Amino acid sequence: MNEAELHALLLELGSRYAIPRRKAMEALITLGAPAVPGLIAALSGKNPDAQQAAAEALERIATPEALTALEHWRQGM
Repeated sequence: MNEAELHALLLELGSRYAIPRRKAMEALITLGAPAVPGLIAALSGKNPDAQQAAAEALERIATPEALTALEHWRQGM
């Protein structure tokens, strides 16, 4: 997956429609660790739907970096 495709999936996390948001999240989970930095960035965005999708993806990817970022995000809520 190239940078443009990754960026498009991360943008799709902010979709107002659940199905595209879910498909993007699943694709990012499948991608795994390379998606983690973008998902961490999505946690600090203003879109709560994107934040929730990013949080779920990070939890399912479950790298140490992903879980640490997720824990910090949850503590800040």
